[in-house]
Amino acid sequence: MKLTAQIKFGSSKQNIVKFGNNRYLVYLISKKEDPDAMDEFKRLMSKELTVPPGRFHYMGKEGDSYVFEVN
Repeated sequence: MKLTAQIKFGSSKQNIVKFGNNRYLVYLISKKEDPDAMDEFKRLMSKELTVPPGRFHYMGKEGDSYVFEVN
């Protein structure tokens, strides 16, 4: 499954907004420069999708959005 997420780093709280067709707006507390930011994203999305964090594979960017393959 292909997942597209626009990620807002440095938010005051974690939140996920779903737009349908596997598109999400994700608010993370971590800063973009933080090496654990993508781990925070994977943990948050794994809870949303009930998929283990290890199944998220970064595929690249499309404009401002991050693209992941979830298997």
